[in-house]
Amino acid sequence: MKKLVLFLAMLTLFFATTSIADAHPGRLDSNGGHNCSEKSKAKGLCSGYHYHNGNGSNQGGSSSGGQSNYTQTPVVTVAPALTKVAVYLNNEKQNYTPGAYMKNGTTLVPMKAIFESLGATVSYDSATKKVTAVKDSKKIVIGVGNKKAYVDANGTSSTITLSHPAEIYQGTTMVPLRFVSQALGANVTFDEAALIVYISTK
Repeated sequence: MKKLVLFLAMLTLFFATTSIADAHPGRLDSNGGHNCSEKSKAKGLCSGYHYHNGNGSNQGGSSSGGQSNYTQTPVVTVAPALTKVAVYLNNEKQNYTPGAYMKNGTTLVPMKAIFESLGATVSYDSATKKVTAVKDSKKIVIGVGNKKAYVDANGTSSTITLSHPAEIYQGTTMVPLRFVSQALGANVTFDEAALIVYISTK
């Protein structure tokens, strides 16, 4: 009887070992896994790539295909240097803070300084981010970040498309110099070689 029990136990162990061998006949790769063989797939023992050492797609930086993930170096975007521009009003150099600069072909100057030097009163609505300037019968409205500007002269309103919108720089609202000056009746010339803008109100 004891011999029969021992024989049955050995037979059970033999079939269990055979099943395991059939399920995983191939060698393991460096990630501790391998692809299922056609024979094992037919027996329903496995269906594809699988692990044997406890590794998974989220361990050891391995993906489901057994390949290691890599860390991508972040791309740092560096803002281009601004081109400084000198501004003269009626042949007198203007000392703006921050200074005038050119961006995308447009010279930008501090809102308050340029409007007041041209004899206009100016206000800024922080809620709507709109600049409003008034001189005599003219009214100008410019929105920060908006290429559309509005001019009301003698009761006639018009919409102007700016080459560059007003923007905030170093905490100061900067507006397009040429548009502002010409809208208030001044003449503007630009010496491109010397990077000097001349404004004349006379």
